[in-house]
Amino acid sequence: MNLFSKRETIQQNIAFMAIMAAINIVLSVISAFVPFMSIFLFLLMPLTSALVEFFCKDRYYPIYFAASIGLSLVATLWNTETTFFYLIPSLLTGYIFGLVSKKSIPSIYSILISSLIQMGCLLGFIPLVNFIYGTDVILTFKTLLNLQDSTKINVIIPAFIFLISLIQMCLSYAIISNELKKMNIEEKHIQKYEWIYQLLLFVFSLLMIPSSFFIKEISFVLLFINIFLAVYIIKDYIISKNYYTLIVFLGGLVINIVVFGIAYVTLGTIDGFLLLNITPFWISFISLIVSFLKREPKKIE
Repeated sequence: MNLFSKRETIQQNIAFMAIMAAINIVLSVISAFVPFMSIFLFLLMPLTSALVEFFCKDRYYPIYFAASIGLSLVATLWNTETTFFYLIPSLLTGYIFGLVSKKSIPSIYSILISSLIQMGCLLGFIPLVNFIYGTDVILTFKTLLNLQDSTKINVIIPAFIFLISLIQMCLSYAIISNELKKMNIEEKHIQKYEWIYQLLLFVFSLLMIPSSFFIKEISFVLLFINIFLAVYIIKDYIISKNYYTLIVFLGGLVINIVVFGIAYVTLGTIDGFLLLNITPFWISFISLIVSFLKREPKKIE
């Protein structure tokens, strides 16, 4: 049987879950032995759970969930922090991503929703792990990146976690995208409702203005979200071969680079990177206008 195919019988479900659980244990053990590798292995962890949820029956997922946690705790007794901080959030978000992917929901939303939930889980687990193990998870990551003496970088920690979560979900989507197309699930209504995420990008771009003054951590998370949405919109225009609009987008990018270069020299702080949002805002504004102009007028009966 093809590895990436629906499991129907209980034997097929159990066998597939056992393989994915074993992969989780291997990743957990390696992460516990080599902490530096955990950053890279962490990117793969939600994938196994997404595959289980997508290809196996929903009713069997609790078995996989409990088995993965139990075996991981046993295998990493000297460093169970790996299970709590890496594995459990990945099991939760992998399940959510696989579940949402099976619905008639465009991939942009399943990826974004799962990434935000993953970020929330990790931010929620950080104080718990710090309390239980008496460690500073954030300081550990900063030390691995040789940034332990920097305090300004703290404002982008949530955005960095969101970026990692986004990469995780994109990897998971890349693996199951072919199956989604075979099942006629993916992009079912994407063209009809593409203006929704264009409007979402426009709103998030505006929200960055007040948040940059009060809660910069939110601003940087919004910046990464906006860049993701902007890239997705550009992808749509490339597929539709709307080169004129793409040229207009490029003009906005050139202006953004010039403004960013001038302003960043003046500001000289990490806050200057928020100016990169000029391009996503421009893309959202132009794409909304194009969508409005393409809209067919309602017929009067």
